[in-house]
Amino acid sequence: GGCMIASFKAEKIAKDLGIADDYEPVLILALGKPREKVVLEEMEKNGDVKYYRDKSQIHHVPKRRLEDILI
Repeated sequence: GGCMIASFKAEKIAKDLGIADDYEPVLILALGKPREKVVLEEMEKNGDVKYYRDKSQIHHVPKRRLEDILI
């Protein structure tokens, strides 16, 4: 599993990781094994992208189709 993190203090991360001054961190990618079952599914026609859990506590993550985001 992975999670993109865009809200962080770039200067502190760059310093802590020893990243050269000519680079600027813009995204952190956290990787690991999910503790819960996650199901990716196609987004409904109404455009709702809210995550939800069903009665069995399975985490559903609606995603847009590739055809809908390519120009």
